Amino acid sequence: MKLRAAREQSGKTQAQVAKEVGISAAQYQNIEYDKSTPSVRTAIRITRALNTTVEEVFGTATPQTQRFNPRALEGRVTNRE
Repeated sequence: MKLRAAREQSGKTQAQVAKEVGISAAQYQNIEYDKSTPSVRTAIRITRALNTTVEEVFGTATPQTQRFNPRALEGRVTNRE
């Protein structure tokens, strides 16, 4: 679930969510349109206002997309004998 869908499902306007969260309507709109990334605190407040979770709204990884990438470990793994 993405932010706009969660807000629409809640029946709230952008201005209502922004006021409840304590941010400006413009700031909320930028977050909803992916022009700005909220702080962790703001993300939590938004999802509480929408009665959902941060993972459902802002999460991008799904079990199908979470795959092991061995290149991510390059230079980090050392042999310890």
